[in-house]
Amino acid sequence: MAKKGHSSPNILGGYTHYDEHGKKTGSSRPNILGGYTDYDANGKKVGHSDPNILGGYTHYDNKGHKTGRTDPTFTGYVHYDKNGKKVGDSSPDILGGYTHHDSEGCYIATCVYGSYDCPQVWTLRRFRDDGLRKCVLGRAFVKLYYKTSPQLVQKLGRYEAFRLVNRAWLDRFVKRLQERGYTDRPYEDRGVQ
Repeated sequence: MAKKGHSSPNILGGYTHYDEHGKKTGSSRPNILGGYTDYDANGKKVGHSDPNILGGYTHYDNKGHKTGRTDPTFTGYVHYDKNGKKVGDSSPDILGGYTHHDSEGCYIATCVYGSYDCPQVWTLRRFRDDGLRKCVLGRAFVKLYYKTSPQLVQKLGRYEAFRLVNRAWLDRFVKRLQERGYTDRPYEDRGVQ
């Protein structure tokens, strides 16, 4: 899962959006209907997001055409395009904002450690890109993992027992990976190889 950027709370009660390099891409400000009005980096209105009955948002462009939706999950939000295809997700940051990722996700590890950007997950992401994706069986495992783990986390991720059991084996696995040379320094995903 590659980091696509982040959104930080702003003084207007909304969010300021940044790309993966920290460059401002726009902002969202609360509107009177409970959703957000969206602006580009220059302050030009580009659309709006209306709240859904189940807690997410439906997104529209300036002409009122639906551009996608965002659904809540236990660990943040999942984003879909106008055709219902998943295009990414967002996980909460310590400071109240969100980190955005593309459609692949380290779902179980992010659920267990609470962040996509933490030392343990950086180690696991290095192993995925530098280890698993270098061989046919590894790539098949990654594909299967990204197909099954989102549903698993959505159903069980809210339970402390799920996180504790997975934390125990992940801690041991991460330690072994670090002993093999996979570091826990900040990491930017390289995507499918």
